[in-house]
Amino acid sequence: MSEKKIFTYNVPVFKKKLQTRTWSVVILFVLFVIYNSLQIPKEARFQFFTIFLPLLGLFFWFLRRNYIKQIEILSSGKVEVEGGMLKQFDSNGNCASIRIKDLETIILDKFRGYDRIILETKERIYPLVNIADFQNLVLILESSSGVKRKEDLTDDRLWNIKTPLYFLPSFILLIFVYLPNLNEKFPMLTKEFLALFFNINLIIYLLYIPEKENHINSKFSLKRRLVFICLVVFFFQVYTQLEKVGWFNR
Repeated sequence: MSEKKIFTYNVPVFKKKLQTRTWSVVILFVLFVIYNSLQIPKEARFQFFTIFLPLLGLFFWFLRRNYIKQIEILSSGKVEVEGGMLKQFDSNGNCASIRIKDLETIILDKFRGYDRIILETKERIYPLVNIADFQNLVLILESSSGVKRKEDLTDDRLWNIKTPLYFLPSFILLIFVYLPNLNEKFPMLTKEFLALFFNINLIIYLLYIPEKENHINSKFSLKRRLVFICLVVFFFQVYTQLEKVGWFNR
C-alpha cells in the first residue's frame, strides 16, 4: 500500500491577495461615497450620510466576516494522494476523488495569480488551485499516471502592462477637461462627464478582456462581478446627473 501524501493549500499567498483585494474594495467604496457626497448640495449631505454611513458599517462588517470565513475554509481543505487515488477535501469534509490512472491530461497554468493544476479525465475536469507544494504533487501524478505535464503560459491577469492603452480615450479626455480654453468652449467637459466616460471605458474593457474558465462554476466569474459593480455605478451616475437638471421634477 502506497504512503499517504497530504497537500495543503498555500494560505499565506491567499491571505496576502485577499487582504489586497479587500482593502482595494474598501478604498474604492469610501472614495465613491466621498465623491458622490460632494456632488450633492450642502443642505442634503446630512441626509445622504444618514443613509450611507449605516450601509458603510454593514459593508465593513460583511467584508470582515467574508475575509475570516474564506481563510477558515481554505485552511480546512486539503488534497490526499494514496493508493492510486487523489482525494480533494473541502472544509465540510466532503470529498471529490479521482483515480490517477484515469488521467489523460495534466495542465499547469496561472489562474487569477495562483498556480493551478488542471486534471482532465474522459468524464470531467478537476482544477486544483493554490496548492502549497504543487510541484511535488505534479511529480507524483506524472509518475503514477504516466502522463507528462503541459504548461499554459497565457496571461489571465486583469491588469497588465498593456492595460493603460485601453484607457487612452479616458486619459485624452482628462487632458481636455483640464484645458481652460476647451473647457470654456465645451461646457460638457466636466469632471462628472469624465467620471461617466471613464466608467463606460472600464465596462468596455472588462467585456472584451479574456478570462480563463474556472472549471468549477461560471457564476463566480470575476469579470461578471466587476461589470455588475460598474453598471451599478453607471446608473447611479446617470441618476445624479438627471436629478441635477431637474429631470425628476418635471
